[in-house]
Amino acid sequence: MNIQQLKYLDYIERTGSINRAAELLFVSPSTISVSLKELEQEVGQQLFVRSSSGMTATHEGYEFISQARQILNQLDIMRDIFVDNESERQWFSVSSQHYDFASEAFSKLIAAQNSQRFVYRFFEVDTYSVIKNVAQNTSQLGFVYLSEFNRRVLMRLFEQENLQHHVMWEFQPQVFVRKGHPLAGRLSVQYKDLMEFPAITFEHNDHQNDYLTEHPLEVQANHRKVVVSDRMSAINIIMGSDAYLTGSRIMTNLMTERHVESIPLETSESHYICWIAPKNQKLSEQAKNYLKYAEESLGNRVEVLQSIHSPDYYSI
Repeated sequence: MNIQQLKYLDYIERTGSINRAAELLFVSPSTISVSLKELEQEVGQQLFVRSSSGMTATHEGYEFISQARQILNQLDIMRDIFVDNESERQWFSVSSQHYDFASEAFSKLIAAQNSQRFVYRFFEVDTYSVIKNVAQNTSQLGFVYLSEFNRRVLMRLFEQENLQHHVMWEFQPQVFVRKGHPLAGRLSVQYKDLMEFPAITFEHNDHQNDYLTEHPLEVQANHRKVVVSDRMSAINIIMGSDAYLTGSRIMTNLMTERHVESIPLETSESHYICWIAPKNQKLSEQAKNYLKYAEESLGNRVEVLQSIHSPDYYSI
């Protein structure tokens, strides 16, 4: 197994074609085909399904590629700092669960950047990947969901990976449904009210169990699940079906305010959004500045939520 093989996998998955990957990498299709076959034999797994429509990663292939991309990203960082002799270039990376305030703060950091040389990366990933990215210094900061039911698991992981955590906000979970949904218009809902409707959850890898999600544990007990990888897909599915999504009410999307509403979810547990970082490392100036923007963005959203009472307003 080598770096070139990992790069081939990355390009095959992104383009869905060996021929297209070969064009972009300036190698022959046979070179990539042979390399892929050798790698599949080495790992003992079929990484792609071949069909007339192109190349599609298998479940094992997707997990393998996810890990490979972390290695390739880290190599890019090392190359930027050392190999290309550009030590003055600034680099900064954040890994987050699906929170809009985190990406909004990232855009503010970029807008305020005066350096002519920088590489900034923002990864929207699952809980396990957030923790691993920060622990392995792929990202300097991460954002995760913390609650009473997952506290023990997360605290153990934080300790194992030598990470510090800081609570940013405590919230009451919300249920997001389309206007006209059977639950629409209620003042609140309980978990039992949700069981007959499909639950939308965000995709996670094999390393994380049901305790490492962005949703309350009871949502995971639903036998009807729709798994997505991004927020926009979740919103589109909500608008076109009776599926629901649980969230923190801080991911605002004004484009769909006429189609989706939020309902408070009754729960006795505490729910938090936290940021994490390596325990024994000082935060860089970029990290400190970014945290200021993140806290400001989150604070503004919370302030808006607390001041708005119209049932037509919603956020995810």
